[in-house]
Amino acid sequence: MAQPQPERLSVGELLRLVAELSPVEHEEFVEQMKLQWLRKELKKGEDDLENGRYLPAAQVISDLRERNKSFREKG
Repeated sequence: MAQPQPERLSVGELLRLVAELSPVEHEEFVEQMKLQWLRKELKKGEDDLENGRYLPAAQVISDLRERNKSFREKG
């Protein structure tokens, strides 16, 4: 038997609810959203690795060095 789908809130309704949170609850909400985002990004990275979508370490290091050099020259 399929589980019932949770009620979906509009963005406006969600923002109204967030505005009603206490400062402590708001901070907890923000931290939970950050964790949710981080987990989603990690999952994307894991999926990329499993499917062979990655750059060799030497290329990444070379690119970072070039970006760092360019940044230092500008600033």
